[in-house]
Amino acid sequence: MLTDLNAQQFQKDGYFVVEGVLEGEALASIRAASLALVDADPPDTQRRVWHERVLFRRKPFRDLFRIPRLTESARALMGDDVQLLALDLLYVAAGEGNIGWHRDVTFVCNKTISMNTGIYLDDMTDERGPLRVVPGSHQWEDTPLKDDPRLANAVEVPVKAGTAVFFDAALWHTGGTNRTDRPRLALFPYFGRYWVKRMDNYFTQPLPADLLASDDPMTRQLLGLGLRKDVASYHGDNEGYNRSRGEAGIDFPD
Repeated sequence: MLTDLNAQQFQKDGYFVVEGVLEGEALASIRAASLALVDADPPDTQRRVWHERVLFRRKPFRDLFRIPRLTESARALMGDDVQLLALDLLYVAAGEGNIGWHRDVTFVCNKTISMNTGIYLDDMTDERGPLRVVPGSHQWEDTPLKDDPRLANAVEVPVKAGTAVFFDAALWHTGGTNRTDRPRLALFPYFGRYWVKRMDNYFTQPLPADLLASDDPMTRQLLGLGLRKDVASYHGDNEGYNRSRGEAGIDFPD
């Protein structure tokens, strides 16, 4: 599992690589389920994202919560109150993929508030267009422009299939063009602190029964169903403190 030094490196650079998050049967089953989704799309599809409402209908994606190397790495880098905010599968056809430099959030903080994660289902060789990042850019307040001289400090992150690249959502990053004759597939769990909530109807559709009924504390926390015992978060963990900051009335009725 990750160490404090690993977490410090993540805070400094804005990204951290963990090998072997998916391997063996887990990698094979997720890749097969992903290819089945691809095959159901029109053959001329160039780029496609499937979100968790689609993915959770398929057992290999629900089984992600049973992989400690993923959940414990996310906890070590994000914090004890880590929550899953989204789960996307990204498909990039041959010859496609360069979407330009960007960051996933446009505000910065002195700690990681949300964190994206690329779990690649194929070896990310130079020809496949691996992730590129600018180390330390998660601490900058501006967004990247294509002629920004700081882009010269960008590094490529080529990884083996099943490797996870955790990166602060404010980090400047891009993906290269897929210059192979095969599609590129990657799974993107997006994590945030427990008090961070999405601005859409996340999980208003019923969760699959085996997730909703799960008694695994980490699974329930990741899905926003409840914090684990003795894990504190900004929202709702200290009502006395909350009351001391307000006054009786609509917000804090007597």
